[in-house]
Amino acid sequence: MHRQLLITLLVAAIVIALARARRGRVKRDEAPARADSGLPTGAVIGYALAALTILASAGFGWHWYQDAHRIVQVEVVESTSGQRTVYQVHKKDLGTREFRTIDGRFVSLGASDRLERVE
Repeated sequence: MHRQLLITLLVAAIVIALARARRGRVKRDEAPARADSGLPTGAVIGYALAALTILASAGFGWHWYQDAHRIVQVEVVESTSGQRTVYQVHKKDLGTREFRTIDGRFVSLGASDRLERVE
């Protein structure tokens, strides 16, 4: 996830740099008598795209964070005795055969134990 965010920020920085470089080049090449047409310039479009990219990345990051820190209930069933034990776990701490509870206990399942998510 962090790698995706860094790549997005890098793309946004490149767009901003290209927009600034193009704006400087256009100002030197333009004739001073050119009338303003009122349409958005390339720099404005570049900044808008960069802002949109950053906001979208922040939104996806926030959604991922909220989903990873959601508390789910997990039920461990011992196959030999049929005993069921319920734990509360952050979704990010839930593995296939092990998990960490919200109070810090690390639980590792045996080969015959079964894990069920309770919704």
